[in-house]
Amino acid sequence: MSDSFLPNNTSSSNSEGSGHRQWKVLIVDDEDMVRQTLSSYLQGLDNFEIFQASNALEGLSVVQKQGEMDGIFVDINMPGMDGIEFLGRIKEIDRTIVATIITGQPSMNVIVNAMRAGASDFLTKPFKFDQFQVAVERMIRERSILKENEFLTEEVKLKKALEQVNFKLERKVREQAVLFAISDTLSKIRNTSELYSSIVQLACALTGAAHSYFWVVNREERRLILMGATGPYDAGLEFISMDRTDVACVRVAVEELPIFIEGTGEASAGNGTSTTKAGLKNQLLVPFSIRNEIFGVLSVTGDASCAHIGEEALFLIHLLAERASLTVENLLLYDSLSMNLYATLRALVRSLEAKDPYTKLHSQRVTHIAVALAEFMGIKDEDIEVLEFAGHLHDIGKIGIRDQVLMKPGRLTREEYEIIKAHPVIGEEIVSHLGLMTQARAVIRHHHERWDGHGYPDGLKGTETPILSRIMAVADTYDAITTDRPYRKGHTPQEALEEIIKNSSTQFDPDVVKTFREMFHQRSGRLVPEDSDMS
Repeated sequence: MSDSFLPNNTSSSNSEGSGHRQWKVLIVDDEDMVRQTLSSYLQGLDNFEIFQASNALEGLSVVQKQGEMDGIFVDINMPGMDGIEFLGRIKEIDRTIVATIITGQPSMNVIVNAMRAGASDFLTKPFKFDQFQVAVERMIRERSILKENEFLTEEVKLKKALEQVNFKLERKVREQAVLFAISDTLSKIRNTSELYSSIVQLACALTGAAHSYFWVVNREERRLILMGATGPYDAGLEFISMDRTDVACVRVAVEELPIFIEGTGEASAGNGTSTTKAGLKNQLLVPFSIRNEIFGVLSVTGDASCAHIGEEALFLIHLLAERASLTVENLLLYDSLSMNLYATLRALVRSLEAKDPYTKLHSQRVTHIAVALAEFMGIKDEDIEVLEFAGHLHDIGKIGIRDQVLMKPGRLTREEYEIIKAHPVIGEEIVSHLGLMTQARAVIRHHHERWDGHGYPDGLKGTETPILSRIMAVADTYDAITTDRPYRKGHTPQEALEEIIKNSSTQFDPDVVKTFREMFHQRSGRLVPEDSDMS
């Protein structure tokens, strides 16, 4: 809790016109520091008598002994009887006691259960003193109302007042739970493609919608591009011209205002552009902005059984857009910096290879072969993307090797070879400070490991070496064998294949070699395009 708020000796009770009434407050928490801090704060105000309990049973004893208590601040998680069960027992003793729960984990289930047990308000740890002051003022107001109405027969009026308080609390609790769920989901996202998919899935989950779609505004091409979708849609939704003002999503992008379409009969992006053949009830489209500038349009569509697409959905979707916009901005900035950095590193590798005509375009050829082999093996698309990214940089560590050693025209001495063997470690060290993903760094570090454990730099054996590194090792060796060197002429593709097969189960993963041989024969040994075709 912050100490930025200094207690004011003019109590909340005075402002409520309650005279010098002594308010009796019980603080139940198994953390001594929390009890003492809250007690000290209340003691700095007028007209408060403070009681403390370190657990629920002790708290029950205090209430029973005192006979009357105005308010209780109780922690949810305590050893023995928890705060929710304690509230239920307290309400059996006196239903007019105003209870405020304290929790460090404000999940929807926990708080709703506490409300059902009789809680009127909640505080989320860590909280500031001004938040605690507001809770105290609420307690006094609600206790005053309850005590005044205790002697009245107008139970209906009291019930409505309490229902209104509970409605506001439920909405606040729901808002907090929704924000927590959104933040928790977005915090795990690492790239924009995953983000767009998560946004539409979250939109459906929050609103109960049948389908959700997310378009990004492309100002240069003046069109909306569909980046995320949870349901079926017509091809016409993938790219929508900004001149199509008859289409709802375009109007939202232009006017930057939400649109609600009721009773459309089918989900659509607007007039004449249907998203699915199934009959649908209504649709909500909202603008998605970053720094007060329109970035995209998010829509949710409900089917005939869906009753959630309305004001509540608008509230929830605005919460999602507000929280997601910062994540989008950060990821776009990261992607831009990453691509600029990647381009710079690739340029460094190319300049390094250009110094030696025998290694020119080596990284491009190796990457091309490695990606083709990974695809032939059925490696996942996201892993192939990592392989392609790392492949162009797998020899970047050679930047740290002296040109006299790196471009020596003859065979290397043992000492020079040891220097060369350091390049995977140097390469990983270079990229590790740039935030590259773990898999990419592993490809750079381990592409010279051997299946039998006699490789470098770490002497990994068998499957200890990541599969992408094992694929890279075969591709790297193939290109090295078929490329001219100052001390020898490059071998034919068939001779390179035979050499790789010969070293299967010693230098190379036998499964990778088997697949490489199949790919080689299927492509008749044509594994790389002509140099002029290499990017």
